[in-house]
Amino acid sequence: MSEMDELDAQAESENAEESAPDNFYIDILTGNKESVSAKKLLIQKVLRQLIEGYGFDRDDLEVNYNPQIQGHGRKRIDIAIFRPETEHTNDNLQRIIVCRNQKKRDKLRSLAEAEADLRELKELMELLSAATLGMWTSGQEEFLFQVERGRFEVRPKPLGVWPAPGEATSDVDLTGGVIQVAADAEGLEDALLRAHRYINRNLGLDHKDTFKQLAILLLAKIYDETRLSSERKFWIRGDEPFTEEGQQTIHQRITECIRGAKLWQSNLLTRGWDLTLEPHETARVVIELARYSLRETQPRYRTGAFRAIARSVMDGREGRYPTPLNVAEMAVRMLDPKAEERIMDCSSGTGTFLAMTAVHIFKQYLAELGTRPEEARPEQILQAQNYTAEWSASSALGCDIDPFLVVTSRMNLLFTTGNPGRIFRLDARTFPDGDLDGVEAARSATPLESMDVVLVNPWFSNQHPVNDPTILERYALGHNWERDGGGGYRNTGNLNAGGVPPEVLFLERAMQWVKPGTGRVGILLPDGLLGNPAQEYVRWWILRHCQVLASVDLPVEPFKVTVKEYGFTPALPSLLVLRRRSHAELLNYEHPEYKVFMAVVDRAGVDSRGSLLFQRAPDGEELIFDEQVIERVREGGEVHIRRVTRRTRRIHDELPLVVEKFVEFLETGEVSQ
Repeated sequence: MSEMDELDAQAESENAEESAPDNFYIDILTGNKESVSAKKLLIQKVLRQLIEGYGFDRDDLEVNYNPQIQGHGRKRIDIAIFRPETEHTNDNLQRIIVCRNQKKRDKLRSLAEAEADLRELKELMELLSAATLGMWTSGQEEFLFQVERGRFEVRPKPLGVWPAPGEATSDVDLTGGVIQVAADAEGLEDALLRAHRYINRNLGLDHKDTFKQLAILLLAKIYDETRLSSERKFWIRGDEPFTEEGQQTIHQRITECIRGAKLWQSNLLTRGWDLTLEPHETARVVIELARYSLRETQPRYRTGAFRAIARSVMDGREGRYPTPLNVAEMAVRMLDPKAEERIMDCSSGTGTFLAMTAVHIFKQYLAELGTRPEEARPEQILQAQNYTAEWSASSALGCDIDPFLVVTSRMNLLFTTGNPGRIFRLDARTFPDGDLDGVEAARSATPLESMDVVLVNPWFSNQHPVNDPTILERYALGHNWERDGGGGYRNTGNLNAGGVPPEVLFLERAMQWVKPGTGRVGILLPDGLLGNPAQEYVRWWILRHCQVLASVDLPVEPFKVTVKEYGFTPALPSLLVLRRRSHAELLNYEHPEYKVFMAVVDRAGVDSRGSLLFQRAPDGEELIFDEQVIERVREGGEVHIRRVTRRTRRIHDELPLVVEKFVEFLETGEVSQ
């Protein structure tokens, strides 16, 4: 079989996956509708990262480039990158990327272990004299190279990081490393997941110890970006990560950076959060982080990437698991917190609600500047980042009983905004009493009736009701209730000996924490609480003490995806948006009738397996849209904004539509069809 026949056979094998009529993708370069294969999807993923992360000009990229090297048969380059504004010829070829889809690996390989797979890339780089940089990627693994050409030898040298578009290749060896680029959502998440997999699988640390090591390095990275460029230490030079001397040098720089970071945020970590990686292990993780400028990266991308590594630190006991990001985003947008308002999550977990509120504040500030995140200039993004960090320092508050999750919430806010907010370790159910280490500070920072907004996804559990009388006695809903003969209920004064589901107590506690009359609560509750006859007294209590602004019946699929790693079946969820009635309002037993916004959501972007759902026409065919998007084209240190029209599919997520209809309802009292 000829080499070209082998290439065609390989392509046929790579494209042999199912390609039903609706199993397609839209090519990011051509806008054409293409049949799906794992190889093609990997190439598209890399193209998105090149365009949306690194900032390459789409006109300088070509897929399946044939270099026609005399005497070597026909070769194919998966992605070829050419010098700007030049013809796509071998003489103008600058970078070579080889994409190879593989089965999921348990561990990441070293260069030596991957040598057989890297031969194709190295051969291409040796044959094509104009090419200076190369990448081999499977999506799970990534190897970077630079060509050193001597008089008698051509040697591909491993690199820890690529130069930015337009940056001199020699800059990889400079003190301070290459230009750090803003991350795209997918690229940053992939980088953190590679780092997580290396620590967890290669080094054998459990999920919590893996997260500790990553958190310490992220803290150092964030701190480093607050310093002058000349003083920064979180960078790598050339092939430093691949030599023993270089690894020691990187480790020393990072250790110094961690020391400064702990002084900078002295209250963020608790005892036992220290870097324990060996120098070569530190260098391997730093490879993934050093390429990015977090300060130039959108907060929404950062909190999404953080979620990927933090979700495993919750163990799911007592019905606790992370909130789906799009659900949290919907809740935040419906409550529409302002920068001057104090926001709290009284069961903060991994910090999702607070981080998504920070994203909301970031967008509000950019709107005041007359722009959006997609269109904002780099200086506007930095300005909005600083503003959001200031907001986080003063107005983002939370608490959790689990000391590990307290640090996780702080890290989420720090990673998203540059400031960890104020997250306290305490039991929200017994506050302001208790002996946990955050109670005393929280008494003055977060007294009851002091919050403007509380957002909370409380524990859902019928299996673990709260039956501690010292907790139940603090709550009206911790008691038994009976009908009063007038269509309502009255508190008997007797504690509920059978116990009360934790979400019921969190509902009352959230309401106690907000300001009477104006305070707003967004809370996720199981549908059973809102429909079971046995809990009708809870619904009566809600209507008596709150104005119900909205009730949104959510699909279970996003929650199934979230809890599947814990082996749970999630409760059917709803979001309630409530306003606490003032003390004067409560003097009136009867309240005027009012309209309540109600919605039932059928689709929230994913099916029960986590696969994306796309919008379809009534006949079932997937729809394709023309959308104007912003691409940031980089040339060295300069970034230029370009508007392009892309053909794309849209995820079928009705949650943003719920927000739009709710805003319309608040403004007009009606909802259009």
